[in-house]
Amino acid sequence: MAAEAALSSNRHLLLDLLIVEGKVDEKNLDPLYQLQAKEGVTIEQGLVSLRMVTDQEIAEAYARCLHVDLIELDEEDDLPPPETIELLPEKFIRDSRVIPLREEGGSLHVAVVDPSDLGVLHQIQLHSGLTPVIHVAPLVHVERVLNQIFGTRDLVSEIALEVPTEEDGLDADLEDEILDLDRPILDTQDTQVIRMVNHILRQAIEQGTSDIHIEPRADDMAVRYRIDGVLQSRPSPPKSMFLPLLSRLKVISKMDIAEKRLPQDGGCSVRFKGSQIDVRVSTVPTIYGQKMVLRILNKDALPLDLEALGFDAVQRASFAAAAKSPHGLIFVTGPTGSGKSTTLYATLSLLNEPGKNLVTVEDPVEYKLSGINQVQTQAHIGLTFASTLRSFLRQDPDVIMVGEVRDQETAEICLRAALTGHMVVSTLHTNSALGAVERLVDMGIEPFMLATTMRLVEAQRLVRRLCKECKEPELPDAETAEKYNLDPNKEIYRPRGCEACNNVGYKGRVGIFEVIQITPELAAGIQTRAPLPELYEAAVRGGMDTLLLNGLGKVREGLTSLEEIVKSTMEGEE
Repeated sequence: MAAEAALSSNRHLLLDLLIVEGKVDEKNLDPLYQLQAKEGVTIEQGLVSLRMVTDQEIAEAYARCLHVDLIELDEEDDLPPPETIELLPEKFIRDSRVIPLREEGGSLHVAVVDPSDLGVLHQIQLHSGLTPVIHVAPLVHVERVLNQIFGTRDLVSEIALEVPTEEDGLDADLEDEILDLDRPILDTQDTQVIRMVNHILRQAIEQGTSDIHIEPRADDMAVRYRIDGVLQSRPSPPKSMFLPLLSRLKVISKMDIAEKRLPQDGGCSVRFKGSQIDVRVSTVPTIYGQKMVLRILNKDALPLDLEALGFDAVQRASFAAAAKSPHGLIFVTGPTGSGKSTTLYATLSLLNEPGKNLVTVEDPVEYKLSGINQVQTQAHIGLTFASTLRSFLRQDPDVIMVGEVRDQETAEICLRAALTGHMVVSTLHTNSALGAVERLVDMGIEPFMLATTMRLVEAQRLVRRLCKECKEPELPDAETAEKYNLDPNKEIYRPRGCEACNNVGYKGRVGIFEVIQITPELAAGIQTRAPLPELYEAAVRGGMDTLLLNGLGKVREGLTSLEEIVKSTMEGEE
């Protein structure tokens, strides 16, 4: 009777059950109500999202109260047959989170998240003509099965069916502000295009995408996401939607919607789940139309410490010692897309103190950092790396970051700044750490000046992390173990693929590094123009690990696969 007295007729049954069982405090429900009002989520989704209870606890509470069976839907082998799924409309299944399990006689067994929703039960009977037999399953299990049955195509197809085919159907007066992906979309003539743009951006951010490629082709269009350095295709809207989609993105990115013959650059900011994320947008004309690439710059996902990037303890100590020198040069090297800028940002974060003046010149400024004065170059008005650096030297800087040393003039100003008491960090496009010395000498920098000012050079690559959920152990064969100095009796790991990693076998990336402190021996070699092999021998004597050796250490730790390391370091090792 006490439990019954506690129930409220104005509140969802589930909340009453959880309050009575002591799993939820009635005083702490305001965040749940706010989340429901803002995002339109169900009670179950809101409770799980806010971590107030688990989806398993929700299912168990329903099962106890309503006396229905609690079932698990874990295995792919347990997926219902197609003829059973077809008993109910796909949209109804997805919207109501109902899994038709099997037909027995005149009954249809279904798994649901909320068995208290009598309206859903009535709809099941109307659609199928069968009497529903209800089982309750945890929310995550139901959503997993829905994804296995329908994948991600439904939303794209559903929106595409409603899309207008004329480019001029777009509203040119779209909002010129932060695009809020959490805000409900008003019903207008452009709703379908707006929904599609929001869906593409939302899905890309959720999946950890760095770049979105929207490409016109002869008979269709393609949407591809770059995840962990690899482009992956996604369900694409019809070709008729390409121009409206492109126009919407150009408008919110403050680009000229009428210019189709020349490349353009723009950008916008989006708000998603409380975070503001910058998006850099560029277009180029191709033979089938304009291709657009959106670079997603999620500051909240940016690792700003060396350990999170993958530096080991010795490398971190070397890097920190060099960075905290009162003056000198640090160069980060590697090919495009190897994470050099991220390493520079982590270095600035290490040095960012109230008592220091940190300034950067970048092209473009990818991430805006608090407490640091950042300048973006604009070559068309004369604001170049070199001109900005000259001005910086009159701004009393302690640390200067230069996005990239591209020419002799910029290199000379960097060296002059280092010689006059400033710490300068920058990047160079070379395949190896000590290749920076050769590149700078080729630019016309005197070796004796490099020997005097260089504190550290570092090369890096990004390799994919093995998925923690599905990586498989294996013993290396004798030949491989001997070639890469692995223990033939100790397991390493290889990718397999599962739902958590989208069947790729990898999820996330980690850096491999070649960190070289400029010791007196190395400085002498640089000053006398010693050949690169001799400089590397001196670096090894100073304790340097090559990219391959550092990568093999991560293979032994189970962070990545041997194939990833070999692929990433092969060019440098040959």
